[in-house]
Amino acid sequence: MSPNFMQERLSRSYVEAVVHRAGFRLSYPLVDDHGIDGTIESYAGGLNRVDFQLKSTTDHEVRDGEIIYDLRVENYNRLIADDGLPRALILYTMPSDDSQWLSQSEDELCLRKCAYWVSLMGMPRSTNVSTQRVRLPLSNVFNEDGLRRMFDQLL
Repeated sequence: MSPNFMQERLSRSYVEAVVHRAGFRLSYPLVDDHGIDGTIESYAGGLNRVDFQLKSTTDHEVRDGEIIYDLRVENYNRLIADDGLPRALILYTMPSDDSQWLSQSEDELCLRKCAYWVSLMGMPRSTNVSTQRVRLPLSNVFNEDGLRRMFDQLL
């Protein structure tokens, strides 16, 4: 199994654990042809949903309270659309040493490090050739509280 595939699967496990622990619902499209990796739904006060694109990385920078990440232009331009459909980028940051990605014992299962989220809706279209630098606030931790805050801000 390739390291990229392992990263993808571990990042999905992280998101699934947070979403289900918060009591929300998660679904994945059968085909990823619009840059949407999944949908999170909440039934609090009626049906609300946020589509997301999920990325995982061992290659990012932390500076001035932000995660700095180079996202492929194609993905960026899909996430900026301000068409009334809330969407977010979820970035799962992982240790560079793959032996640290996961540990388990009889007492715990530990996925290392952390995921963060940001909405890029309304940002200007990128004219870059390959990547667009994005910034995710360290305050936007993708945990139960962060998920609820994400819904409050995007809906």
